[in-house]
Amino acid sequence: MASSNQQTYPEEQTAHENNPSVESHDLSSPAFSKPSGLFIPISKYTKALIKGWKTPPVQHSQSVVKISVSQTVSFAAFLYEKMRNAVEFREEHLIRRAAVERMLKRRMILNENGRDIAEPLIKELLWARYYENNTIGEEKIGEIQTIIDKYFFLRNEISAGRGKREQEKIADFTLQIISCEIEENLNPPYRLEAFTNYVFQILKPYVKPFNGDNSEKDIQVYIAVERTFAHNDDPLITYHLLKLQIPEINRITWQSAEKVLPRYYEAFQRIGRDLNHPLGFNVRNAIKKQIPPFLILRDIFQQNTPNLEEILTDDAKLKYKVDEACRKRYDESSSRLKRTAVRSFIYILLTKVVIALLLEIPYDLYILKSLSYLPIAINVIFPPILMTLIILTVSVPGDDNTRRIYQLIKGIIDNDPDTPAAVESGIIIGKASKSRSIIFTSLFTLFYGFTWLLSFGSIIYVLSILHFSVVSQAIFIFFVTLVTFFAFRVIQMKSCRDLISSFFSWISLLRCLLKPSSKFLTSGSIS
Repeated sequence: MASSNQQTYPEEQTAHENNPSVESHDLSSPAFSKPSGLFIPISKYTKALIKGWKTPPVQHSQSVVKISVSQTVSFAAFLYEKMRNAVEFREEHLIRRAAVERMLKRRMILNENGRDIAEPLIKELLWARYYENNTIGEEKIGEIQTIIDKYFFLRNEISAGRGKREQEKIADFTLQIISCEIEENLNPPYRLEAFTNYVFQILKPYVKPFNGDNSEKDIQVYIAVERTFAHNDDPLITYHLLKLQIPEINRITWQSAEKVLPRYYEAFQRIGRDLNHPLGFNVRNAIKKQIPPFLILRDIFQQNTPNLEEILTDDAKLKYKVDEACRKRYDESSSRLKRTAVRSFIYILLTKVVIALLLEIPYDLYILKSLSYLPIAINVIFPPILMTLIILTVSVPGDDNTRRIYQLIKGIIDNDPDTPAAVESGIIIGKASKSRSIIFTSLFTLFYGFTWLLSFGSIIYVLSILHFSVVSQAIFIFFVTLVTFFAFRVIQMKSCRDLISSFFSWISLLRCLLKPSSKFLTSGSIS
């Protein structure tokens, strides 16, 4: 990436005028597609990806002495972490980083400067079985302590003399960065990083510059790729953006950290703005539509590492591998959705029974002096059935989708994002004029408010006819809102990762109408 004033991002052509819409566009445009043939040429970017995929980072020192911990303590810690992680909605590759951050916070209560906490931190990770016992060398203790000391020095220096609120933000920012670098040091994700950068390079021209700033656009595309392809969370994206702004951040120690102090504080301010950019959501939605073929391509890389170039340059072999990867994802998606439906049914049913025993039945008996069986039965049975039906309406794609994925992958591996054709194929994402935006927002708010009141009014009216008490109505609305919210999230998470399609537009509408309540009832539930 070429350098700019403050950070390292690729630079593109001149800016385009603003436009409030995201134009319909996909990778099957002439810039990405190519005619069929026995031999498929691959671009320099694809060749670089193959090389990066096959080449692990150099380990400068590997100790023969490994850190070992008690297996008895390990089992107890493992069970605790398993239960802890079961209630969190995190991608698998993010769980360990979050655990590192959580352990650091706990240890900082008694040791706020982080001195000599690397060894107990590593042992705690081994106890919790985030790493296999006897797999981490003793040299890692010094490396991890160096990371902690470096960032604590930066935190202390830039926090001095600032307000308490900003100090807390800097502390949180720094703690997230520490957890990311520790995880990267112990388990370098070189393949995921190589592929994420490849996706970014290919999709970089897909969005034209907005507001006359090409680097600003590139940052938003990069963040969108991190979120939709790599499924990284904000702390990990923050760490990657920091490395782009301060490339030497991994190589310095606390003794040499003073030279990056101004840039570290600038990065703290800039990254916060980048992650909350007003056009970030639009860019993310545009990029997300282009991700499925990259996921299948990554599957092919994972399953065929030794002979990648042979497969990618042979039309017949590539077609077979794409079909194989797609069918595997379809089967896994179908099985996962069925398991999710069963688990959701049991979980919500048990929860509803507990709520009925603790709230509904006592309220009816002691306040209303009568027990209404129909509302209780509906409240117990309806939410789990609704959750199951929503999930089961999701369908797995067929051969047509596989053929389209194959054509898109052929275009991707031969695509050069530096060509004029790729640059010209970009879509325009921009802001609407202020007056138009105010009018549209006002009209939409009125319509949204009307439909929201209508939906809830209709539900309450029907429940009243069925003789639901106030408590029973509140419980019914709570669980229907919760069910639609979580079902929507489950399907939304799987739709991109597993290439599944859904025919539940009616439930999307229902979730939209119930959105204010679901946001209130579930705030903080999902990261």
